[in-house]
Amino acid sequence: MSRIMRIDENQVAGNLHEGGMKKVVAARRPVLGELGNKVLRNASQDLLGKGVEKGAALKNANPTLKNIKPRVDTRWRKADTAAAAVVVPKKVVTRSDSQKAAVEPKPSANVDAVKVHVQLNKGNEVKHVTLKREDSQLSLRTLAKQNRKAQPKNAPSSGTSSSDEHEIISISKKPERVEAHSQKLLENIENIDANDGWNPMLVAEYVNDIYNYLNELESRPGYALCENFLDGHKEITHKMRTILIDWINEVHYQFKLDIDTYHMTVSLIDRYLQTMKTVPKKKLQLVGVTAMFIASKYEELFPPEIQDFVYITDDTYQKYQILEMEKEMVRTLDFNLGKPLPTHFLRRFSKAAKASDVNHVLAKYLIELASVDYSTAHYKPSEIAAAALYISLYLFPLTSNGGNGTSAIIWTKTLEHYTHYNVKYLAPIVQRLANVIKAVPKMMDKKVKYPWLKYSSSKFQCISTHPKLKGSEIEELLNNELRC
Repeated sequence: MSRIMRIDENQVAGNLHEGGMKKVVAARRPVLGELGNKVLRNASQDLLGKGVEKGAALKNANPTLKNIKPRVDTRWRKADTAAAAVVVPKKVVTRSDSQKAAVEPKPSANVDAVKVHVQLNKGNEVKHVTLKREDSQLSLRTLAKQNRKAQPKNAPSSGTSSSDEHEIISISKKPERVEAHSQKLLENIENIDANDGWNPMLVAEYVNDIYNYLNELESRPGYALCENFLDGHKEITHKMRTILIDWINEVHYQFKLDIDTYHMTVSLIDRYLQTMKTVPKKKLQLVGVTAMFIASKYEELFPPEIQDFVYITDDTYQKYQILEMEKEMVRTLDFNLGKPLPTHFLRRFSKAAKASDVNHVLAKYLIELASVDYSTAHYKPSEIAAAALYISLYLFPLTSNGGNGTSAIIWTKTLEHYTHYNVKYLAPIVQRLANVIKAVPKMMDKKVKYPWLKYSSSKFQCISTHPKLKGSEIEELLNNELRC
């Protein structure tokens, strides 16, 4: 058979003679960077196997390898040593050799001990085994015997029957889980977040801490509204504010914006008017449009363009005026835009009450009526949400099976815990909201009717036209006849 030679394509010229050509068998060229490495590696192993030193001997042995370098430079160099390294070919370890090594281990006085950490996933147990270098080739059974001999007499044993359970065991204690505030509930209080642990979006572990922060945030001076906050304005009256908010409600519904966008718009308008006492009448609509423009960018995924807001004002204001008012408004509010909204609290309270769809829709309708009415504007968002939910539960009570049949539920201990309000505290707010409900016909005569029109559609279960909103229950609430 002819000898197979591995050559580089640059070596072809060196293999040609004047009288003929050597028989060359080269199937293909290796991958980039592989050829030079293989040539050097194979040649060095042949030479070193014969006892030839590295370096100059390798280059002198074959002149064609003088200019061949590895194409991949790892930029790593070994430290210089006095003695040249000699590569000894590895011997295949057979089964008989391993048995001999186990029966007759070679003595080595200068061999350092090697500490091997073996971790077994069995509960919280972490096992540490100390071995010597010559023990690395021993079998598991032999290691277990040596460990039993080396183990002190007073060392505790694991008590298991298997041979690999006789090592010294160190148990690491699992850190105790810190309980969140939402896990510390009083007696007779239902944990409404017990089934929400699977959903990370609901943050069931600290959702109560979040709402405690929102309760604290709505009471801060920069967010809270004073009663009769329009006092001091020379041109702006509460009737103008009512007409503006009703128009904002209509625009928000025509643009199909989120309900949180509407409530944030109302919050920005009221807070700006409370701070700036010199707003002229001709700029009141500009304040409302700019507040909706800011709220849309804050709440909406796809906010309307600024030209849309110019269009809804019938070109009363231009683009540059809205942008200038936007800068003035955010500076006046010190960029504190994220005030808690009534809808934020209503979703949480409805969950605590296990409210039906009718209860939730009616509470949303009452919140929007309260946003239009000036007499309820100074109440906290959480107070408005709790009072609206109380009225909806009062008009459409839920029932639970008790010992003597069914009993009406108005305000349970669970609701009192999660809302932080009892019935006695909510009584004046509920009475004020009942007055707003009764005054709806008068508001419609004054062309302030869009919340009523919106909630009279089938989309909202025609809740604004329900007979109970004109029944005896509203009179009971006006007379402060509240039930727990």
